[in-house]
Amino acid sequence: MIRDLQDDARVLLRQLSGDDPEECLRQAQQMRVRLDCLAAGLVGRARLRQVTWSRIGQALTISEDTARHRYTDDYVVRRLRQVSSLRALPASLSALSSGPSRHYSKSSPNDGTIPAEAEATGPAYNTLAPLLSMLARASGIPLQDLARRAQCSPSYLSRILSGQRVPSWAITERLAKTCKADPAIVRKVWETEQLRRRPPRSTVDDSRDIDSLAGVSDRVQAVRKLATALRTLHVRAGQPTPHQICVHSRWRLQAHQVTAILERDEPCGDWPTLVLLLGILGGSPDYFRPLWQAATEHPPESSSPSP
Repeated sequence: MIRDLQDDARVLLRQLSGDDPEECLRQAQQMRVRLDCLAAGLVGRARLRQVTWSRIGQALTISEDTARHRYTDDYVVRRLRQVSSLRALPASLSALSSGPSRHYSKSSPNDGTIPAEAEATGPAYNTLAPLLSMLARASGIPLQDLARRAQCSPSYLSRILSGQRVPSWAITERLAKTCKADPAIVRKVWETEQLRRRPPRSTVDDSRDIDSLAGVSDRVQAVRKLATALRTLHVRAGQPTPHQICVHSRWRLQAHQVTAILERDEPCGDWPTLVLLLGILGGSPDYFRPLWQAATEHPPESSSPSP
């Protein structure tokens, strides 16, 4: 719920720069409902931890009797069900506390799909929305203009960025290009989100690999595309700081190396260093190697030994 509220707040912030006050009101109403449900859940949590009604009332600035009569066990469970993505919740707070944190079926599928109970129903399970939201914020483009360039309505774009809708690849690609991100990297996240949904909204074409050198005719274009791809990969990974990346690499990388690779327009560092960074950020060496070779003017390795 808290993550959903964070996404709601980001969407509302973008909507404030638009021309649709009714959309802002609807978003605020959605946030109010989530807040009410969150408060109910927190009261239930406090009661399970033996917090008195008197102290709960003081925290909520209501009387003890009001708190006791409003936040009954049945009321708390109903409110949690309103915003829960789980198929069913236990009938009581004690059962909710003693049961597993996520009531998935005991038999998990082994075909790579997620359980039906975990199907995406909002921002909490949408992996594409956080990436598009970060790209939109980083671009600094107003919501209305971003929607116009993506060829969709501002209200639909708001639902995309909050995780309530998964867009088509055409809209996703236009958003990526508008925000100056590498569509090839964004596509991997889009494909993952499509595969998470049952059934997929559209078929993903895996019959060919993505050519990282598509549209690249000289070193200048390769340098520009390599820099864009690395920055997009960094955003997709949640924008970890150079220090966090160094810690994750067990100090095989240094902060100045990470900063230079991610922030400079000219490629720097050798290939093994870049491979180490790609492994931490979740990038594919097969995609980045041709770009790195073209940008640094390293000839592609021959598949046959030299005479």
